[in-house]
Amino acid sequence: MTNPTMKDLQNEATWLEWRDQIPTPHKVTELVTTEDSRREFLEGARLLRLDKKRRYDGTIIGPTPIQLAIADMLAAGHKVNAVWEPRRTTKTTSIQAVLLGRCALREDYLVGWTLATTGAKAGERFKKDISAPIIRLYPDKRDREEFVKVELSKGSEGLVFPNGSYFNVYAPNADGFTSNAFDTAWVDEGGKATPEMGDDLTTAIRPTLHTRADAQLIISGTAPKYREGNLLWDALNDPAAGVIAHAAPDETDTDGLETWEQVEPLVLAAHPGIGWSTPLSAIEDDWNSPPMRKGFFAEILGIAGAEGSNTALIPTPLWTAAAVPLSEAAPAAVSSLCLFVHPDGDFASLVQAWAGADGRTHIALVHHQAGQKNLARNVLAIARKLGRPITFDSASAATANVLTELRAARPAPQERPMLSRDVRKAAVLFTSAIREDKLRHHDQQEMNSAAEIAVKRAWSSGGGWSFGRPKRRDDADITPIEAAALAVYALQTEKPTGTVPSIVFA
Repeated sequence: MTNPTMKDLQNEATWLEWRDQIPTPHKVTELVTTEDSRREFLEGARLLRLDKKRRYDGTIIGPTPIQLAIADMLAAGHKVNAVWEPRRTTKTTSIQAVLLGRCALREDYLVGWTLATTGAKAGERFKKDISAPIIRLYPDKRDREEFVKVELSKGSEGLVFPNGSYFNVYAPNADGFTSNAFDTAWVDEGGKATPEMGDDLTTAIRPTLHTRADAQLIISGTAPKYREGNLLWDALNDPAAGVIAHAAPDETDTDGLETWEQVEPLVLAAHPGIGWSTPLSAIEDDWNSPPMRKGFFAEILGIAGAEGSNTALIPTPLWTAAAVPLSEAAPAAVSSLCLFVHPDGDFASLVQAWAGADGRTHIALVHHQAGQKNLARNVLAIARKLGRPITFDSASAATANVLTELRAARPAPQERPMLSRDVRKAAVLFTSAIREDKLRHHDQQEMNSAAEIAVKRAWSSGGGWSFGRPKRRDDADITPIEAAALAVYALQTEKPTGTVPSIVFA
């Protein structure tokens, strides 16, 4: 499609065609465009001189497709809104255009903006991103102030419109927002907010929206280093929020990404700025630069750090859709058996995985118990009946105690010890299989309960992640999912044996 002009974009068909140039979002709510919302965005774009916006190669491109998509997500009118996009996608400029256009074309429209970094940074960004293009557009101060008054005093930066609208800049704390009223309160760089700053801003901002009809809170930024209590993460996962997010799948095996050839398709799918604001070659250079590699997964691929995760990793709708009745379980000749014990020995699970006749991997919980009383005896009986080696995490001290008892049996069962890297790879394989509809689980309450709460746990050594318990829930039982993931992983290299007899599942 030929780059449309600003005038062209007032036409709905042209707007939609240009907007649809973006990669498929990782997560998005309803996108809405109306004649008024387009007019407001384009007026804001005019003030920001986006009609003069040049691509990195010097070509004038004007507003980019992702900017239109962000504008349409905000036009849907959700009270809380999350814009989760990689670095250098012009997401901030898009929101600025929407809000400046509303201020210019609506009477008494009040906006409060801050960055979850420092007040000085917010003022600096205002001067560079907003006031500078407006001053260039209206270089004569008398002419400019007939349309908008630009305030540049440190700590009081903002815009005052003749129609009673304001665009004010604040430090990222409660002081500026408290006792005010806003039609839109916007926190940019929300991923960088500390839990304390997030609480402070939320407590101060939410009441300022109570007295204005259709008021909105916008949280924007790139993927944060931590999850629980993060302002942007909470907005992204608010079921009532408007959301647009581009990112690689959360279960991406970042530990296994070693070459640009592996990374490039993820970048193209997750970064809507490629080809518009950012050349692909620049991203490749970042990947090949060791200092830049550290923040690459969050900044470019949009994958949040796993620290403090408290959001379930397995999507409930997909897990529910993958369930089949226990009566249909028919283990095949190729199967695996995995034991996983809670670190404190509070729970234990034994899971069987096999290649189903439908071409998918099937899993079922064949034994589950609280505590470890008679655990070795129960595991031994099932392993002998199935004739399968016992797969286990060799780094687990709790499991090692059980293996010591099993080795004393005559005959002792075969073993398949797995390393920590195998546990990490198993988590990635398992979550990918669910999302790609390659897995079926036989409907069992203990397994379902574990799937509801299992979160992403970062590894401090070796990188990567595996399944973990929610923060402050060390007593939670996710052993059915941990065992299932490792069983599915082990199944890839299991060899066929004789017919596996039916057993009574847990």
